[in-house]
Amino acid sequence: MLGPLDPDFDRISLLRLADELHQLEVDETWIHEIVRRKILYEQSVFTRRSFTEPEVVKQELLDGVRAYLGPDYDVETHFTPRYRPWRQRIAFIPDGDLFQAIRAGKSSVVTDEIDRFTPTGILLKSGKTLDADIIVTATGFNLNVLGDIAFTIDGKPLAFSDTVTYRGTMFTGVPNMAWVFGYFRASWTLRADLVSALICRLLTHMDALGTRFVVPALRPQDDSMALKPWVDPENFNPGYLIRGVGLLPRQGSHAPWLHSQDYWTEKEELPVADLDDGTLVYR
Repeated sequence: MLGPLDPDFDRISLLRLADELHQLEVDETWIHEIVRRKILYEQSVFTRRSFTEPEVVKQELLDGVRAYLGPDYDVETHFTPRYRPWRQRIAFIPDGDLFQAIRAGKSSVVTDEIDRFTPTGILLKSGKTLDADIIVTATGFNLNVLGDIAFTIDGKPLAFSDTVTYRGTMFTGVPNMAWVFGYFRASWTLRADLVSALICRLLTHMDALGTRFVVPALRPQDDSMALKPWVDPENFNPGYLIRGVGLLPRQGSHAPWLHSQDYWTEKEELPVADLDDGTLVYR
């Protein structure tokens, strides 16, 4: 789904807010924090609305497209996806530049399915052909889990689908390894920062214990825990992820084995995560 404005926040209002705070001679550090929190809050509100009132949010996004392209453009065919808002990522069209180019006749959109490549371009399933000098493939790719690196442990190949993720960043049975994975619906670096701080704290803890080896392990009370896909396909379902979900680690039904993808939960939990609750084995 495409939006002429960033659906997470209004850049103009943020610039006005920052300008007003500067005029009030608020300290620069506070201005940064206030604007940052406003962005995070509005991202959260928009994401929540995309689940509680998806049709309303969908129409708001499409109305923004129509405002650029005019009432005669076939928005239903070319810019209305089959999925609801935020079940797949929403593309940001800065200042509606793509829509402005379409309205000015500088660009055009063809919505169809690809049958095959031809010597001169693409044959579509409708029977139409698109002649092309350059083709940039951007769909239909397959997921590479951790870069398709062939990990082994004590000489045995590692299948990540056999592991359970610890706080969405470490894996049962895999020693001394952390995976920095961000958020689907917010800035990637938000979670990267949280995970990095957690791992630095873990390394400091290992130094204090005098250990060089740490591996997550299920406790006896976790044995009956229901295991789920690492990403809920009902919640977030781009094609590449659904095709490759069986290659990903699994998650559990309670902490610390959940992968919540919720910044507001993790920003409270990860900084105080108990590193001696029995889920991490040190040697």
